[in-house]
Amino acid sequence: MPEVSIEDISDQFAEFGAEFDDDQLVKLKEYCQSYNIDASCIVHEWMAFSSTKKVFESWESLEAFNREWLPKKVKKISSTPKSARKPTPKTSRNCLDSEDDANISILSNYDTPNSQLTNGLSKRQVTPENSSLAQKRFINSNGISTPVGAVTPDMLSPGCAVKSGKYSSRTNAGSVVAKFGNTDNVSWKGESCPCRVNVVRQGLSSRKKYMFQKQSDKIQVLNDAILDHCEHLQTSHNIEEFSNAAISSQGSVTVAGRICCDAIGRLNGQSVILEGAHEHSNGRCVKVDLSQIDQYSLFPGQVVAMQGVNNTGKVFSAQKFYESIPLPFPDINCEEENAGKFSMVVATGPYALSDSLDYSPMSDLIKYISRDQPDICVLMGPFVDVKNSVINNGELDESYDDLFNRHMHHLGSAAKRLGCKVVVVPSYRDIHHCHSVYPQAPFTISDFTADGLKKLESELEFKSHIEFVTDPCTLEVNGVVIGLTSTDILMHMSKSETSVGSFSGMDRLGRLTQHMLRQHSYYPLYPVGDGVNLDLEMWEETGRMPVTPHVLLVPSDLKAFIKDIDGCCCINPGRLAMGQSGGTFGQVIIDTKKLKTAKSPAASISAQIVRV
Repeated sequence: MPEVSIEDISDQFAEFGAEFDDDQLVKLKEYCQSYNIDASCIVHEWMAFSSTKKVFESWESLEAFNREWLPKKVKKISSTPKSARKPTPKTSRNCLDSEDDANISILSNYDTPNSQLTNGLSKRQVTPENSSLAQKRFINSNGISTPVGAVTPDMLSPGCAVKSGKYSSRTNAGSVVAKFGNTDNVSWKGESCPCRVNVVRQGLSSRKKYMFQKQSDKIQVLNDAILDHCEHLQTSHNIEEFSNAAISSQGSVTVAGRICCDAIGRLNGQSVILEGAHEHSNGRCVKVDLSQIDQYSLFPGQVVAMQGVNNTGKVFSAQKFYESIPLPFPDINCEEENAGKFSMVVATGPYALSDSLDYSPMSDLIKYISRDQPDICVLMGPFVDVKNSVINNGELDESYDDLFNRHMHHLGSAAKRLGCKVVVVPSYRDIHHCHSVYPQAPFTISDFTADGLKKLESELEFKSHIEFVTDPCTLEVNGVVIGLTSTDILMHMSKSETSVGSFSGMDRLGRLTQHMLRQHSYYPLYPVGDGVNLDLEMWEETGRMPVTPHVLLVPSDLKAFIKDIDGCCCINPGRLAMGQSGGTFGQVIIDTKKLKTAKSPAASISAQIVRV
């Protein structure tokens, strides 16, 4: 078989709209060599796998693709005698079979359970051949050598596994993945600028009762969200009034409401429904015809205004969309002694490798922090990841809280020594947190032991150097407003969005992020994505943006990026640990003096994404 190139694989995926980063394309090339298949076949196999399993581009999906799908569809080179190997045709039988399986799986969703069994469409769950559980080895933390630098032995869990050879043998540590602004000759080292961190609208606490909401209250919150955004659209575009979307009209009218899907599944151009507000349309819904619109990007939960005709009262034929506009930027209120440049490090969990409790990525991050000494660090969860195999299999020999407290103690001690502030953001994947509901209350660390005894002041001193905040959260640091959420809203929206044409002239990642700014929300998707439990009343309090932030942190499993979107510097720093290998984190320099006079806040920011 001829050599498969990364360019061939990338071009093949581009035809289907799939996007992989360079490291993932290298991994796919290795799969081609391992299974003796060409670029066309690996792409067809992936599309069949992703459509059947309902997954998107990520390292976890690639690992599942290699573990669960490829061994069943194609034969490895090692299992076939060398003399019997033949070049794989461009479209192999295995590729056709996988596509047929995917089509059968889709068609079976419309069949009854009895007929599924009759036709043999029910699939048998097969245990992966190489069980990771059987290969795990655990040693006591006393047997682990102390890492170089500021990392202490108590950083590691007693149940920590042997360090991953894949992580320790990496050769790309410290390489820059993405740059933004002027990064030439930029010193990422902090200037010991005193940072004052203020939390805007911090209304949640661990004592808050979640999900105690009446159906009528939820309806009111959703209706108020439509009204608030419609008022902003009406002011921005000088719209005289909104008409009832469900009443027939022979002339052109302007209507507004929330985008919904008429079926269970992904939104598409034929399944769009507009749900009007009670004040405008009595809460009624109407189907939307988009055949006259050349460019659009829609997702469930999006509040829009459109112009068109509803001849029958049943279908609204849209002719024009009114573009949503972000909220204005806040004024820069920075005292003279705090004015100047300040540096920030941004990282997102998990901080341990997926197959063990080896927190080497976190230890290496602290080495970078000790070297560059940033003025502020924003660390987003998960810290004790529910998806970690050791935790998921119940093999941890200590409490989740003890594991988390030890890491926080280490971070607080390092922050005290370096004179920087650490902002810690929770994640719904943190198994030790009291609530797995969005929005999430901040972490808490008890001042008392399990026996009810007061802890020593030396044991609690680290808490004064850590700021525990909610998810999502709006921070003000020396006059710079930073918006952030640890929930992967970009991935959730990408699974629900439908887009036609080059809407807004941006790529997919920029377009998804722009939706957040223009919908004035950290989580504009409704219904929410898998794994998210939304409390609408709490979302109304803390889930909506009070202003457009100067910097927006949106961590995601999608490709890491730094983009200027409507003047806001939007950053996805990536995950610090990606499976059993190292990930990325972000470094940011913000010039508050330049920020006051710059036309675009993003023009006063320099940033880069670095491999740990």
